[in-house]
Amino acid sequence: MKYLLLAIRHCVTHYRWSIIGSLVCSLLVGVLWGANIGAVYPFAEIIFDGKSLHQWVKEETVNCNDQIARIKKEIQDAQAELRLANDPGSDAGLKSTIHRAESELAGWEGKLSNVEKARPYVESYAPNSPFNTLLLLVAFLLVGTMLKGLFLSLSMMLVARATQLTTLDLKHQLFDKLLDVRLGKSSISTGDSATRMNGDVGAIGVALQILFGKSIREPIKMVACLAGAAYINWRLLILSLLVAPIAAFVLYRLARTIKNLSLSAIKINARITGFFLEIMQGYYVVKAYGTEAYERKRFEAKSRQAYWENVKIQFFNSMVRVNNEVLGLGMVCLSMIAGGYLVLNQETQIFGVPLADKPMELGSILAFYAFLIGCTDPLRKLGDVFGSIQAGIASAEMVYPMLHLTPPIQDPENPVAISGVGRDIQLKDVEFSYVDDTPVLRKLNLTIQKGEAIAIVGPNGCGKSTVINLLMRFYDPDSGSIELGGVDIRQFAQHDLRSQIALVTQSTVLFNESILENIRYGRMDATDEEVFQASKLAYVDQFVHTHMSDGYNTLCGDSGASLSGGQRQRISIARALLRDPDIIIMDEATSQIDLESERLIHESLKNCIAGRTAILITHRASTLQLADRIVVMNHGKIEATGTHEELIETSKTYRRLYVEEESTPQADTDEKRSAA
Repeated sequence: MKYLLLAIRHCVTHYRWSIIGSLVCSLLVGVLWGANIGAVYPFAEIIFDGKSLHQWVKEETVNCNDQIARIKKEIQDAQAELRLANDPGSDAGLKSTIHRAESELAGWEGKLSNVEKARPYVESYAPNSPFNTLLLLVAFLLVGTMLKGLFLSLSMMLVARATQLTTLDLKHQLFDKLLDVRLGKSSISTGDSATRMNGDVGAIGVALQILFGKSIREPIKMVACLAGAAYINWRLLILSLLVAPIAAFVLYRLARTIKNLSLSAIKINARITGFFLEIMQGYYVVKAYGTEAYERKRFEAKSRQAYWENVKIQFFNSMVRVNNEVLGLGMVCLSMIAGGYLVLNQETQIFGVPLADKPMELGSILAFYAFLIGCTDPLRKLGDVFGSIQAGIASAEMVYPMLHLTPPIQDPENPVAISGVGRDIQLKDVEFSYVDDTPVLRKLNLTIQKGEAIAIVGPNGCGKSTVINLLMRFYDPDSGSIELGGVDIRQFAQHDLRSQIALVTQSTVLFNESILENIRYGRMDATDEEVFQASKLAYVDQFVHTHMSDGYNTLCGDSGASLSGGQRQRISIARALLRDPDIIIMDEATSQIDLESERLIHESLKNCIAGRTAILITHRASTLQLADRIVVMNHGKIEATGTHEELIETSKTYRRLYVEEESTPQADTDEKRSAA
C-alpha cells in the first residue's frame, strides 16, 4: 500500500484543486442522496395519511404536549410512591420506572422542539392541501435527483482529470527511468518494461480513479444514510451494525488474497508479453522452420496459466461483493426484527436493553429501514471496485520499485568537459563479463591514436562488440579503465561522450518514420540540405529516387521492414555521416551490403574516416584496406596487431579468418566459370 500512497500523494500535490472540487461534489452527492431517502418519512407520516404539512404540525404539537403531560404525571406519581415506600425492592422498581419515563419524556420534548422549529417555515412556504404537499415532495425529489446527477458528473470529470494526468506523469517518469536503467547488467526485460508501461501504470490509474471517485463518494452516501438512521434511533442503528466486525474481518482476508493473486497475474502477463514480442521479432524464423504448432502450444500454456489466475481473482472479487451484500442484508434484517418488535408492541426495550426513548412510529421505522437500505447500494458498488484497488496496489508495488532503481551507468557529480581533451583512446587492463565466472575480456590493453583507423577482427564471441559497448558506456568495465585523451570516460557526462561518437551496427535500428527523419536522428538540428548531403555520401540518394514512391518521406515500416538489408545499413551510415563525429565506429556495418553497394560507399567511407579516429569491426577485405592497423582478438585478449601482410605471416587466427573470407568469392568465380 505504501507505493500506491506515493501515487496518491503525487495526485493530491499536483492536482489538488481538482481533488478538492471532486470532494465537494461528492459531499453534495451524499447529502442529496440522504435527503431523497429521508423523504420516506413525510410520505409515510403525512401524505399517505391524507394530511397537509399544516395539519401535521398542529396534530404533532397537540400529540407531543399530551404525551409530555402524561409522562410528567407518571413521573410525579412514581416519585410520590417512592417517598412513601419502605421496601427496598419496590424502591428499585420505582426508580427504574422513573428513569424510563424521564428518557421517554426527553424523546417527546425533542420531537416537540423539532416541530416547533419547522412551524415557521411550514406556515410561510408549505401548501395547504394534501395534494399540493404531494406535488411539493415530488418536485423536491426531482430537483434533488437532477442536482445529484450534476454534482456526480462534475465529481467524475474532476477525478478523471486528476488521475489521468497523474497516470500521464507516471508514464513519463517510467519512460525516463527505462531509458537509463536498462544500461549495464540490467535484468529488466522487454516484456517487463512493456507490462510496467502499459498494464501496470494503467492499473494504478484505475485504482486512483476509484479511490478518489467511488471510494470517497460511496462512503459519503453511506455516512449520510447512517447519520439519518442515527438521528431517528441511534441505539437501533448500533444493534444493526453488530454484523459489521465479522464482515470487516472477512474483507481483510479477501484483500490479502486478491493482492497476492494480482501480483502473480502481473508477473505472468509480463512473461506472456515478453514471449509475444519475442515471437513477433522472430516471426520469419518461426515460419521458416515450421514451428507454428510448437509456439502455439507454448503460448496456450502461458495464457491458460494467466486464465486460471484471473478466474481466481474474479472469484474472490465476487466474494467481496457477497460479503458486502450479506453485511447490508444483515443490518436490515436485525433492524427489521428489533424495530418491528418495538413498533408492534409499542415498547422501548428488548430484554431490558433500552433501544428507544419513546415508542417508534410507523413513519420513523420506515424511514429508518429506508436509510439502511440506502446503505446497501454504496456497499454493493464498493464491492465491485475492491478488486481494482487491490490490483492497483499490486501494480504500484511493481512500478515504483523500478522508478526508485539507481541507473547502473551514472554521470559523475562534476563531469569533465570533453571538448578540452585529446582523442587518444586507451584500454588499460580491462576485464568484463556479462555473466559471473564467464569472462569476455581478460586484461585487455589497447591504444588507438587520434586520427588512427583500426580494424578489429576475431572469431565470434572473442569480445569485439563488447569493446564497443564499453567505449560507448553501455556497460562499465568490471576492472581496469578506458581513457579518452588520458581521462577515464567515467569522468565525462554520458551525453557528452556519446556526442563525439557515431555508431553503425550490424543490426540496423530504424524507426517507423520517414527516411528523412531516420537519417536526421544522427543530429536532430540538421537541415534538410545537410541530410541530403549525408545521404548522397552514403548512396542513399540513389535508391530513394529510383525505388521509393514518396522519396525521402517514405516510411521505413516497423524496424525498417519495408527496406532491404542493404538499404537499411546505408541509411544507418548516412545517419553516422550526418553526426560528423570525432570517433566513428563501424560494427560489421557493411555485412548486409551487396558488392555493388559496397563499391559505391567505399570511397565515401574513406572520406568519412579521414582525420577521425575510426574503429572498424569487419571481416571484409575491402573494409580492412581502410584501416591503418589491424587488431586480432581471440578469447578476450589481443592476439596480434599489424598490417594485413604482417598478420598473414604471424597470426594463425587472422590467416584462418582471412582465408575463410576470401574463399567465398573465389568459389563463386569458379562456379561461374564452370557454368560458362
